[in-house]
Amino acid sequence: MQQQTMTKYEQKILNDMKNLTEREQEKLSRIFHFIIREIIIPKSDEKRMTEEFLSVCGTWEDDRSPEEQIADIYSARKSTGRTEKLFEISA
Repeated sequence: MQQQTMTKYEQKILNDMKNLTEREQEKLSRIFHFIIREIIIPKSDEKRMTEEFLSVCGTWEDDRSPEEQIADIYSARKSTGRTEKLFEISA
């Protein structure tokens, strides 16, 4: 059972899409979702989305001073030779 469109704009968009290839429809879909996500969503939704994101993040629990935490981060780093050739000078 096919659902009927709700507005004349929905019908126009669907008719326009029928003439496009599947690849073109995919591109258009990506653009459409980008516009919805980045332009049309009201600022209040951005606040809600930020709160949802933060709700899944754990809180930082550490009794050490910031200096001790930084020292720990630096001591845990490992040196690699992966970038040595980037800085070699050719003769």
